[in-house]
Amino acid sequence: MEIVGILGAGFISHSHAEALRNCGIKVYAIVDRSEKAAKEFAEKWGVEHYGTTEDILFEEAVTSVHICTPPDTHYEIVKRLLEAGKNVICEKPLCFSDEEASELEHLAKSKNLKCAINLNVRYHNMSSKVKELVQSESFGPVHLVHGRYLQQFHLLPSPYNWRYIPELSGKMRAVTEIGTHWFDIIQYVTGLKIVQVSALFGNFNPTRVLKDGMMHATEEFPEEKESVVHVDSEDVALIHVKLSNGAIGSVVLSEISQGYSNYLAYEITGTKMTAGWNSQNNNEVYYNEVSSQTNVIKDGFGNGFNDSLQRLIADFYSEDVSNNKYPTFEEGANIVRICNAVYKSAINDSKWIDVE
Repeated sequence: MEIVGILGAGFISHSHAEALRNCGIKVYAIVDRSEKAAKEFAEKWGVEHYGTTEDILFEEAVTSVHICTPPDTHYEIVKRLLEAGKNVICEKPLCFSDEEASELEHLAKSKNLKCAINLNVRYHNMSSKVKELVQSESFGPVHLVHGRYLQQFHLLPSPYNWRYIPELSGKMRAVTEIGTHWFDIIQYVTGLKIVQVSALFGNFNPTRVLKDGMMHATEEFPEEKESVVHVDSEDVALIHVKLSNGAIGSVVLSEISQGYSNYLAYEITGTKMTAGWNSQNNNEVYYNEVSSQTNVIKDGFGNGFNDSLQRLIADFYSEDVSNNKYPTFEEGANIVRICNAVYKSAINDSKWIDVE
């Protein structure tokens, strides 16, 4: 029987709690640095144990822990949990540095523990259909991948929170928040690895005026000199990639695109076929063959974001391990390396960087 703890009572933790409830798994404990947030979470989800210290997560009865905190906390707490023999589901990114990622990857393997990263896009119904198409003989070797991930949540005025503080979120924003999903789904459906990257970042309001917890463009308050914050992370990233079979590709990542709440799209071209998917038509896959009309495969029983997270969690706790496809710490560590290579390229005039 699974006994589950959750660290962090913010927005995403409620999605985890809902998914666990739908899977018939009870949350044993919730821990947050805010006792008020932990108590409110416990009351909402019927959790008996709550508090501000992590000790309860290390109780012998606890078998698995969900990490729903900002990235700066991940490495230390995940390492301690692994050393204590706990299975872990961690929000992305797994950690900051390549060295930390490798350590957690190898520790999870040596302890023979179940460890997953919440890269849930692969659990959309049609992701498996794209994978089946792209990896079939009728598709042919992959030559080209391209796509985008667009959101509007960081348009000004915007709430000032941990995502803008590098000590908490890391040096990047668009790349680690949304690019991680795009990198993962491309590698998942193609079966190939991203081995080189070249990146260009755009940060269009590095200095912002802070009023009542909201950031504003400086031109809105030209006389304001005191309530100013500096943001170094990227609003937009343009990234070229090379894949392990010699294929090339590109992606546009934007957190300031008006009208887009959560739009991930990708298209893959092989020698015999092109196939694609996007999250705004998430229950459809299209594909073209030479001189053909566009063919569309539709799923009348498809799923959305919350469904995909629930399926990841259900897969993680499934007793049938033969069909597990959840992103492991090995894959999470690989994503960390891709992100760090992207950053290194962006600060070196878009130089091509190997993914170590």
